[in-house]
Amino acid sequence: MFTKITYLENGVSYVEASGKLDIYNAPNYLDSIKDYLNSRSVKELILEFSKISYVASIGLRVILELYKIMRERDSVLKLRNVNDEVMQAFRFAGFEKFLTIENDN
Repeated sequence: MFTKITYLENGVSYVEASGKLDIYNAPNYLDSIKDYLNSRSVKELILEFSKISYVASIGLRVILELYKIMRERDSVLKLRNVNDEVMQAFRFAGFEKFLTIENDN
């Protein structure tokens, strides 16, 4: 899984990734983002999901953990451009009730 984190400005950071957020990739995805968050003051973390094709239950746990980390820091987590299949997983888990999800379309 490819993961790139970019600091934009004013405490906003943008995470691009591609592939599946599954048992093989989710732990590294989480570790990369947590390491980044520990090295910067991030007020808003934007996870770009346009190239994420699948989210397994471990991927849902990763998103939940990132949400909790950002909330504890009085910061915001946003997901962008979530495809229909992944959105269905979020809905099934009830995540759309508390996550901020934005789409460009």
